Amino acid sequence: MDTLSYLDALDAEVRDRLTPWAGRIPTALLSRCTLVKLDKGDELVHEFDRFGSVYVLTRGTITSTSPLLDGGTYVIDEFHAPAAFGEMEAIGASPFYHSSLMAATNAELIRASGKNYLAWLTGDSAALLARSRWVVQRLASQSSHERSFLAWTGKKRVAYALCQLYREGGKERLVVPLTRGQLAERVGVSTKTASRSVASLAEGGMVHIEGQKIMIDQEAFELLKDMLHDELG
Repeated sequence: MDTLSYLDALDAEVRDRLTPWAGRIPTALLSRCTLVKLDKGDELVHEFDRFGSVYVLTRGTITSTSPLLDGGTYVIDEFHAPAAFGEMEAIGASPFYHSSLMAATNAELIRASGKNYLAWLTGDSAALLARSRWVVQRLASQSSHERSFLAWTGKKRVAYALCQLYREGGKERLVVPLTRGQLAERVGVSTKTASRSVASLAEGGMVHIEGQKIMIDQEAFELLKDMLHDELG
């Protein structure tokens, strides 16, 4: 793979953030990178899969998920390009991936051998320090989010997810691109709880229901934010 040429063809914002790092990586490592393309809904890695590669997201959105004790899952975080996955496992010498990663949209990632990536970091002290700091900051942020999120009611979890979707949609009026079941899976509750939560939010004017569709406009979004003001800030 001609990694540098590929980076040159990316959107300017992503390219400008990745190019300085690519310039520090040995040519031999860059030449051994491969391109991974995912369709929406494809899984990149599953929690407890054996660690082997580091991935750099160059296009699209990836969600990080973790299982709940009742067998469900919930979304820990969403990542937009550019973002890196597998660095925590490489730096921490973990034999397994610590969370599942799934494409929330069509996505592209550059894949590098975890062993080769770590060899580069250990030979570049400035890069190792910078990436280690990023890993620690990410862990601290996720830990805080998980503790608060798991203590929320199902209704509050659903409201938070709907706020995220509205912000990502970039439109004044959003048709939520998830079924009740998909929304339930995203936040780690049952489909019945998600459906009841949506109905309750609709009664408060925080969403609008049209048939099976969930709609959010600017006014409803403001009401959702008011409900979650302590968590969203």
